[in-house]
Amino acid sequence: MKVVLTGVTGFIGREILDQCLQNPSITSIVALSRRELQPPLTSDSKVKVVVMDDFLVYPKPVLEEMSGAEACIWALGKARMPDNKTNRKVSVDYTLAAAQALEQNSSPYADSNQKFRFVYLSGAGAEKDQGKSLWVMQDYGHIRGEVENKLLSFAKDHDSRFQSYIMRPGMVLPKEMTIRSLVFGLGPSVKVDALAEVMIDVALRGNDCQVFENTNICAHGS
Repeated sequence: MKVVLTGVTGFIGREILDQCLQNPSITSIVALSRRELQPPLTSDSKVKVVVMDDFLVYPKPVLEEMSGAEACIWALGKARMPDNKTNRKVSVDYTLAAAQALEQNSSPYADSNQKFRFVYLSGAGAEKDQGKSLWVMQDYGHIRGEVENKLLSFAKDHDSRFQSYIMRPGMVLPKEMTIRSLVFGLGPSVKVDALAEVMIDVALRGNDCQVFENTNICAHGS
């Protein structure tokens, strides 16, 4: 299976990439990146790095590299952005531009029930109700919720070819638990390797659940 990945230099994205490299069901990985990547990220022949000049535009050479992909795991962005304009551009505009490009570029499958799977890394603080006031990180919560709403709506409008999945982890902990991470883990949390495993499994096999809360992620990975 061929998959498209983003955010591979980040804490979560790097774990996703590592597990994809180890997964025999994944034969080809297209890593969309803002810049060229260096070994060991690019050492494996399964990985093809595609440098994106603009994540809003998918020119023909980029579409050709992504051709034949059956899933995308989108882990681009971070909780804290310099301003809301940048946050909305990276979180909303980039994500929807990718979804549209991937849906239009996806090939018809022999199995009519198979759809392109877009697995989006959101967060526990996302709020789909755009009119709801939040006590903390209101802008972040509303922007992430806006992405979720638009991805799910896009999937509904393109139901014959495209499926969206939303991951809402709480605190993402390192694989090697420490006293510090254990304290953080007292709240809703999941280890990074467990989160990556679930995202990859959904990308490969799909799931009846479209929105995975932290409890769903932990249960699915157990």
